[in-house]
Amino acid sequence: MSGQAYRRWICDACGFIYDEKLGDPDSGLAPGTRYEDIADDWQCPLCGLSKSDLRLLPEPNPAGVSVRTARKSVAAKNKCRGGPDYIVIIGAGVAGWSAAEQLRKADPDRPVLLVTACEGLVYPKPALSIALAQGRQADDIVEKNAITRAEELGIDVRTETRIIKIDPLRKRITSSKGGIEYDTLVLATGAHQRALTIAGDAAGSIMRVNDLASYRQLRKSLDGDISRVMILGAGLIGCEFADDMIAAGYTVSVIDPASLPLINLLPDSISSELRTRLQSKGVSWHFHAQLQQLQKSATGLLATLSTGEQIETDLVLSAAGLIANTALANKAGISVTNGIAVDSNMRTSAPDIYALGDCASIDGRIYAYIEPIHRQARAIAAAISGGEDPFMSTPPLIRVKTPTLPLSICNPIDTDQAHWKNIEHSEDGCHMEYAGKPDQFGFILSGSHARHGPALYRRMMSPAV
Repeated sequence: MSGQAYRRWICDACGFIYDEKLGDPDSGLAPGTRYEDIADDWQCPLCGLSKSDLRLLPEPNPAGVSVRTARKSVAAKNKCRGGPDYIVIIGAGVAGWSAAEQLRKADPDRPVLLVTACEGLVYPKPALSIALAQGRQADDIVEKNAITRAEELGIDVRTETRIIKIDPLRKRITSSKGGIEYDTLVLATGAHQRALTIAGDAAGSIMRVNDLASYRQLRKSLDGDISRVMILGAGLIGCEFADDMIAAGYTVSVIDPASLPLINLLPDSISSELRTRLQSKGVSWHFHAQLQQLQKSATGLLATLSTGEQIETDLVLSAAGLIANTALANKAGISVTNGIAVDSNMRTSAPDIYALGDCASIDGRIYAYIEPIHRQARAIAAAISGGEDPFMSTPPLIRVKTPTLPLSICNPIDTDQAHWKNIEHSEDGCHMEYAGKPDQFGFILSGSHARHGPALYRRMMSPAV
């Protein structure tokens, strides 16, 4: 194999890429270590999945095809207008492509059209918050363009086509490029960053990263003369970006109105440990505070907090949470709560219309993680093909990609901090389990214990799924 080009393997759960050229020195794999030579008990350093769970990535630029040529190929095939027998999917994120994959597995012959306002590039979204320290640009994250993936699945695709209106009675969609007809519609419209009310002449410069396009803009900004980054929000995405950016050499400050990071996911003891470990690496925390004003200054940007404190920075990144994209559904008369309301088969209130992912709400809860989205896609495919594989509202496994303190979290609904029981605790991390209601389960694994999260989750979930 000495003459074979180095390959890359991806962990779909967390976005970690094992590059044979770079190896994984922290886990004892020297640069140049081939996938075949990795021991079977090696685990993903971010989420703990095994070697066998990794998937071979295609070459970033197969056969020397340029990105411009690939986009021309997509444009040339952007002509399908659906039909009376078509399943039409709106959205090309993880949810949209997962739905397309499961629909094709359920029925190899049913015509399917995926429509998206973006380029429809296939990439692991969890990789966005960990790619900086790895030195990966936006194009390094992309696995396939829309045409390639659509051809693999045997479906039609229309990219850069914005949907304006859905008419459930006529089963027609109005788009920026003409009408589209459908028999069954799947909404995978995702979510958008929560808008914050901030004063100042630089408020419009605040960046929000929720997709590949916005990550590309962030990398372009960071390639400039920037050394100081302020992050708004100490939730999951905020903490992941903070860890990633501090590892990449930036000075990082985090602003949050709460008292600790990940306060909605962790008991105070683990939140405090995460705060301490990231602080020891240089992260500056500013809790019980919000950004009120952002102004241009002679040396960058001047941020004024609600506490009166002023901080000089070069870039502000918002990680203040997501809000489901429900405008299309609401305009079409489809029932909307905190998301598009669906039942366990992912059906909306409108006939022959389904929803999944960040935009879908089941009993008031949105499941915005990869594993439940895959299960939702299976539920939709089963329902459309005449079967039944209802989505079970079980707590998802959440892998927090903070190498400073890796975390695997499975939180039951309505947890009480008093009901977390220490199973094992050491300097290397802890293992806690939920000891509240007998019909609920959950756990929190940190540090060296986090790698056991997938196995423990499977054991706990086996009676439920």
